[in-house]
Order: sequence, then C-alpha cells, then structure tokens
Amino acid sequence: QHATTPLKEFGTNYPEFALKPKEALEKLLQEKNGQVAGAAYREDLGGIDFVWGNKDYGLEHILKRREEQAIGKGLNEAEAKEYALNVIKTIPEVIEKGVKVEQNGRVAIEYQNIRVGLKDNWKGEKLPNHWIITGYEKTESSGSLYAHPLMTKSETLPLNSIENNPTPKPTTSQEDLLKTSENLNETPPKPTKLSPLEQAKAEKLAKLESEQLASEQEFLKAKEQEAKRKEALKKKLEHERGNAGNIESQTKIEVGEDIPTQIQAQIPKSRVRLNEREIYDLDYAIVKAKDLKPSFTTGGTQKRTDMNEEQIKSIAENFDPKKIFGSGGFEDLPIILHDGQVIAGNHRIQGMLNFTPKSRYIYHKAIKEYYNIDLAPDELLVRVPHNRLNNTEINNLAAGSNQGRFNSESDHAIAVLSHYEAKLKELEKKLDADSIYSLKNIVAKNLNFDKATHPNVGDSNLALLMYNMPRTKTQGIELLNRWQKEFSNDIKSYEKVKKMFVDNAGSFHNLIHDMNFPNVSLNAYLSDIMDRSFANLKNYQTTSESLKDLSEKFYKTSSLEMFEKSEQNTSDISEILGGAIARFARFDDPSKALFEALRSDNIKKGLKDFKIADVTKDMFNPKSKEFKDIDIYDFTHYLLMVNREPNENNPTLKRLIEAVKDMQKESEKGVKEVSKKNAEETQKKIKRDYSDTKLSNDEIKDLLNNAEIPTSGRDAVIFGKNNLTPEIVEFMHKNNKRMIIEKASNKEIELLQNANFRHPEDVRASLDHDAIAHILKRHGVNSVNVRNGESPITYEDIANYRDVVNNADEIIRAIGKDNKENITAFKQINGYAVVVEQAVNKNSELVLKTMFKSNGDYKNNNAYKKFSSTGLNANAKVQP
Repeated sequence: QHATTPLKEFGTNYPEFALKPKEALEKLLQEKNGQVAGAAYREDLGGIDFVWGNKDYGLEHILKRREEQAIGKGLNEAEAKEYALNVIKTIPEVIEKGVKVEQNGRVAIEYQNIRVGLKDNWKGEKLPNHWIITGYEKTESSGSLYAHPLMTKSETLPLNSIENNPTPKPTTSQEDLLKTSENLNETPPKPTKLSPLEQAKAEKLAKLESEQLASEQEFLKAKEQEAKRKEALKKKLEHERGNAGNIESQTKIEVGEDIPTQIQAQIPKSRVRLNEREIYDLDYAIVKAKDLKPSFTTGGTQKRTDMNEEQIKSIAENFDPKKIFGSGGFEDLPIILHDGQVIAGNHRIQGMLNFTPKSRYIYHKAIKEYYNIDLAPDELLVRVPHNRLNNTEINNLAAGSNQGRFNSESDHAIAVLSHYEAKLKELEKKLDADSIYSLKNIVAKNLNFDKATHPNVGDSNLALLMYNMPRTKTQGIELLNRWQKEFSNDIKSYEKVKKMFVDNAGSFHNLIHDMNFPNVSLNAYLSDIMDRSFANLKNYQTTSESLKDLSEKFYKTSSLEMFEKSEQNTSDISEILGGAIARFARFDDPSKALFEALRSDNIKKGLKDFKIADVTKDMFNPKSKEFKDIDIYDFTHYLLMVNREPNENNPTLKRLIEAVKDMQKESEKGVKEVSKKNAEETQKKIKRDYSDTKLSNDEIKDLLNNAEIPTSGRDAVIFGKNNLTPEIVEFMHKNNKRMIIEKASNKEIELLQNANFRHPEDVRASLDHDAIAHILKRHGVNSVNVRNGESPITYEDIANYRDVVNNADEIIRAIGKDNKENITAFKQINGYAVVVEQAVNKNSELVLKTMFKSNGDYKNNNAYKKFSSTGLNANAKVQP
C-alpha cells in the first residue's frame, strides 16, 4: 500500500493499473494526464510510478522531445510521432528485462539500446518509489544518463538499432547471470565437422605433400565423384526450390487415441485468448498422471527449444498453488489434447509428475480448496479444449502459450512466427519504402492484428524473416540459439548481425518476390546466408581476411566437391554469399547499407555497372544476360562488388569472383541433366487418381504445370483432398490453376439427384483460381466483411473446405443463378459457423463457389434462413 501511494503533484491516480505496466502505459497514453503509482516493481528498485507529466518530465516529455529530435534529423511529422511512440512502448519491457545503471547519483534502466531515466525524489524530497522522468534511444555519445541521443542527418537511428559501444557490458548483468546458471547444466557440445570456411583457414597450414596426395586421390576416385556430382546437383535443385513458409501452424501434429478423462461439468469453463478472433473454451478434467505426455523436444505441440530444469524442480519439491491456481489464461492449470499431449504447461506437468510427498499433499489439498474435488493419488486436474481443434489451432495455441515466456531466442522466434501467421500469408509481395526505418514500420503496420495497439516493429520483422527461411533441423530458427551461445563473450556482434537481418526482413521479402529476378531463389539460401554471416564475423577480424581465405579455398576447389562434403547438403555458394553479406555488418550502419544494396533499382544498376546483366541482351555477346535471367551466382557476384571504392584493384576479390563463375558453369551443366531426368521420371509416374498417395507440394505443382494433364472432364487427374494444402491453394490462386479434388460424396449426389448427371458415380468436386480469388476478395483478411467484424477465410480454410462439407452439421439444396443446382454446407466450429456453397457447372463438376464464417449458431445465419425457408422438397436437407 505504501508503494502505491500517489504524489498529488502528478495528478489523478489510476490505482486499478498498479503492477500492470503495459496496461498502465496504455491508460496514460489514452488519458494524457495523471499517474499510475506502483505501475511496475523490481527487486533492486522497488515500486516504479508511471507519470504523464508535462513537457519537462514524464511520458509527455518523452513524446515531445523524441518527436522534436526526429523531425530535426529529417523525419516527417508522421514518422517522428511514430518514432516517439515506439520509444514509449518499449518502457515496460525495458523495466522488466533491463539492467539497473547508476551514474553521478542518477539511476536508469537499460535494455538493448533503450534507456529509461528514473528519479526517487520530488523537488529534493525523498519519495517511496522511483518515477519515470525520461526515456530515449542510447548511442555511443550518450555519456550522461539523462542525455538524449545525437542523430546525424545522414544516419537516422531506428528504434532498435544496436551500434558498437566501447563500454564493456557489465559481467554481472542479469542476462550473464542467467547464462552462467544455464551453462552449469549444459553438456559440452560434440566436435562438429569443419565448415568449408574453417577448412579454408586450416588449409593455409597444410603442406604441399598433402595437397599432392589429395590430388592423386581425387584422380583415382574420378568415377565415384562423377556419381556424387550428379547426386549433389539433384539435392541442390531440391534445395533451391526452398521450403520457406513452413511455419509452425503447418507442423503436422499426430493426434493419438483419447485418454480417459472425467470432465468436471460443475466447474465453469476456463478460456484462453490469442487475439480478438481466436478465443477457446476449456473444460476442467481429471486424468491419470501416467497418461500425460509432456515433451521438451522441439516439434509437435512443443514450441520451445530449451527445458528449464530449475522450474521443474521448484514445482516438484516446493509446489506453491498460488502461482498456478486461479492465474487464468495459459498460466493456470495445464492444457492438454484429448490424447494426453501437452499444449500448454509442459514444465508444470513434468513438475507434478515428479512431486515429492510434501508437494503432492499441498497440491491435493489446494485442489480440494479451490475446486472442491478429491483427487486419487495417481490423478491430476487439467484443462482440455471444449471443442476438437484442427492442426492449425493446436499449433497456434501451443505457440501462444509461450508468448512472453521465452527461454531462448528461438522460443521467441517460434512464438512471433505463429502469432503473425495469418497476416504473413496475406502480406503484399512488394513493400515500397525509401528508407530502412520506413520499411520496418511498413512491415509492422501490415502485420498488426489489433489496430487499437501500436505495431510491434521488432517482433513483426523477426516473424517475416523466419517466415521466408527454409526450416530443417539445422537451419532457420534454431541457428539463433546456436550463434547467441557462440557469441556469449561478444553479444554486441551477435546483435549486430541479427539486427541487420531482422531490420531487412522486408528487403529479403521484396527480393524473393521480385519478378525482375525470378531465378535468384533467395529464400532457399536465406537461413544458410544468415548462418554463414554469423560465422564470418566470428572467425575473421576483417573483410579482407575473410575474402582471402574464401578465395584460396574456392578458387582451387570444385564447388561440387565441397558440396558433397558439406554436412548440411547445401551449395557452397551460401558460404561466399554469407561472407558477402557479413561485410555489411562491419559498416557504420549495417541495416541501412544492406537495405540500399538489396533495393531492386540498385541491384539493376550494379548488374549493369559490373557487366553482369542489362535490361536487354548484348546482340554481339551470346552469353550476355537480361536482368530476368540472373541466378544466385550472379547475385553473389553483385554483392561481392557493390559498395566498394571505384576502380578498386583487388586480386583476391577477382579470384573469388572467378570461382563463383566456375560454380555457376557446373551448376548449369547439372541442372540440365537433372531436369531432363526428372521430366522423364515424372511422365512415367503420372496416374489418374492420387487420393491414396501423399504428394509433395513440388510434385503437385509439377502436375498442375504439366500441359499434357487434363484438369477437367472424365480424363482429369483426381488429386485427392490429402494433397490440397494451403501452399497449393496459394499456388493455384496466383498461377491461374484448377484441380479435381475428389469424387462427390453419396450425400451430395443424393441432394443433386435432379441434376440428371449422365454418370452420377463419377461426379467430381473441383476448385479453381477464380473461386479462390472471389472468396479472398469477399471474405479474406483484407476484405470489407472482415473489417466489419467477420472472421477471415485463409488459404488453409479453403484447403480444408471438403472436410467441412463431408462433416457438415447440415447440407441444404437450392437453385442458384441460371437455374444451376446448388448445395450449401453448414458446420459449427469454435463458436462460429462455416458456410460452404458449391454449384454444378457445365462439365457436371461440383465447383466451390464461396466460403465464409459467421459468428454464432449456424441456424441463425442469413444464408441458412434463406435456403432452409426455400428448400425444394422434404429431402432438401440431409443431416449426417
């Protein structure tokens, strides 16, 4: 109570927001006056008051000063206001995660590059709490704790920029202490095979005899290497197709048989909320402890990458019911699937399974007091979803449960990737921006779910970067953990590289979708490039040293030989490309430098200046290229050359570029061989019905692109609903494709008996790009209907439309436009009705017309009322 006593000079107090820093901040931004006494608390500082203040102190002061500062450095008024608000929005996180800093009697909290200044007195009189006097972005020149950053006209600092700072990081920071405690339980990593870059450095010490021996061995194994070469190129082709976008919601979760549960209907349902559209009711249930399946391996319902042993031990040995019971949301009792897999609360369940007698006694006693339930010794009380969840819902709930509770960098990446999933799928392919600052904010605005809150620039750009990366066991998200540990003694260098990539998430996104350069296939290499950029900065002090080693290795070594040796089965071009991009991390403003290099117009200019490609081919040079013809090797050539001194004479660089050209020749030779072989194999494997076969997305696309395969009529290939994935729906939408999905069900044929099909046993359900475009325009994320409150239809919803029809709660027959037979299916899912309308076309196919969601019971839906009231006869409704 003492810590939440307001100071009358600060105006109206809003006590309901005490100890709720985020909500307190939102309240003061809304009211623009007053204070929240005790809005936050830290062990080392006590209570912290949030104060609106005026132009001289508090939140108003921060907004005005940061806005003036930004305008003075070249931002327009709107950008300046956004910048200032971004600074304000970081305050709760800085207080929670930052390090206390004292200087000349002044106190501040620092986190990353943001500093929040505090005072513990008012006009010299000591106060029980600290209060926020200012906040700003810290730069190297910020000597005084209350100084504001100095920005130059040519270098406007983005909100989350992290520059080199000569001041060493205190070794007793909370972050370092946490790492030290984690390292006590770590098993030393096993030695790994040297990467090509590390081999380059080691080879400088090798003797001439070793090189001669290697040459002889290479000659003796020529035939074997030829076979490996072809296999390597085949893998390279598969790699270049990429699997970017394999986000967490698409992770296939295998759900087993239900475990025995005793639903406790007498207890009011619990509820968890992901956003304004995704709210899930939960039942309380008693289960046998032995049936629960906690997991600490990334994959399935587990979205973390680290296990917290101390948390498990604390629950097992010193169980405190007040920390769990009644917490609400994800923090309450664990949430499980009906088969015993854990959606939320793996650590809690593992701790409960390890209960000591004392903790078990406390747990059982608390269950009796809180819920009036007597548990048997081998029972636990958990929560289960009231409705069965689909794959996406399970994934999103599992990831959402970790939001804000990250054990690692990768946990954070996984969570933001799932959080922004729906928006990522609908993101425009081109994001126009004239500065790195503008680009980051455009990404954040486009991915922002809740227009009432300010976009999270850092999280949204991290999500976009991860979305465009391939996902394998050694790539993508996982590399963040690995490199953070590698840079544990130089965390600034780690943050510099990471920030450069995250800030440029929009740049990579633009380039991946830039039709000026359709053959670059950057997404297939993105995680490798980031990995090698970290390695390059770690292993080399200078760019010239890095280039020298790369040149010595690749100028004399076949790219395929290195490719065959690589543990990750990826082209060594990633090594050179990573080195080329790592060079930008050594610039004064890495993010800005890389942004300029990746701009489409600048790439075209560079390709022309360096004589790599031009707008049109050179009629006197048959080997010349147009911009649209460049590949990853040409792009690497460009990045090695860009941003260098004019007329720079660098023999090392020239040798490395020659090596890239040699790799390109080998690749082109192999591409022709493998493409020819794949085409022959594909033709042999074509059959007419794939309902019993799970095809890869690439195989499906190849079939859809094959002009020899009919897509309508009795000879059309049936793909099977098992092969209709969200990625394939997107592909059909953007590439003017259609497909036959499966034969119509008996239920549908019965409803359509008056359609007079010549072959009713062969009526097929089909989907085409026009239907997809219509549905997304009327009911997609950016549609007017969704802006007016309707739940959006996504590619994944469309991919599952046949499941909705086949498991509908009710199907109604009606006559549509042009006297065509229509059937409309209604399915109740998680509090809203899914409506799917199909019609018969001239080819006697049952085509998807539209699909949408409406809140509430399906029988209250306008479409249901309309169709049910005009049903054609007593058999017009068929209920499964």
